[in-house]
Amino acid sequence: MKNLLLSATALVALTAAASAADLPSRYAPAPAVAAVPVFTWTGFYVGANAGYAWGDSEVSLSSADPDFFGALEVAGFGRSSNEGSFTGGAQVGYNHQIGAAVIGLETDISYLNLNDHYEAVVSETALGGALVETETLRAGHKVQWFGTLRARLGFTPAERLLVYATGGVAYGSVKSHSSYVTDLNGDPLMSFNGSNSDTRWGWTIGGGAEYAFTNNLSLKGEYLYVNLDSKHYAAATPDVPGVTYRVKDETAFHVLRAGLNYKFGTY
Repeated sequence: MKNLLLSATALVALTAAASAADLPSRYAPAPAVAAVPVFTWTGFYVGANAGYAWGDSEVSLSSADPDFFGALEVAGFGRSSNEGSFTGGAQVGYNHQIGAAVIGLETDISYLNLNDHYEAVVSETALGGALVETETLRAGHKVQWFGTLRARLGFTPAERLLVYATGGVAYGSVKSHSSYVTDLNGDPLMSFNGSNSDTRWGWTIGGGAEYAFTNNLSLKGEYLYVNLDSKHYAAATPDVPGVTYRVKDETAFHVLRAGLNYKFGTY
């Protein structure tokens, strides 16, 4: 009887233990920890930029007649005076990160009001000082806007810091003009005029650095040298048909600007 009682007690204890194992735990399970996303430069982005531009242009003049410009010295006449302008615009692009390297493509378009003006004046007194002949030579050009399509190649010395070189195609609106006037005591004797207005194509090269201060927002500083190539046109006068002088207008400028980009995606 005693052995039977002990066996029954053990069976009850085992049954209770098994039932307790099937009951829900009184303790909450440990929360799952999500993996922290690793930042990447890969993705599309849009942004805006603003900065300063200054000229590096040249206007040169030539004529079939070596004495065409009289006493005026035209050698080195049209070197840029580095007159500057505000510039601002927008950009859109795509980056792809491979390890520490980043390759990308960016296009932008910007407002610009870059003017370069050149002038040379010489006066000669004749007939005992009674008559004064004056020659005035002027030239200039204005860049109203420009855009670029550039490749970007960079590396990341730190996870959120991108240092890059960039280069590609540039284009912009350029208006240029030139005039040569001779007068006697203020009365015009002869006047030559010429102008050209078009959208020019050229090239650009530069570099910069960009820092992502959030997963979506980044701030960049950038330098570009923009060359919109050269344009030739003639300045003529109705007084002497067929007589002209040639103008070569080479338009180039520097751009230093800052930009803010928004990258699509959460990281």
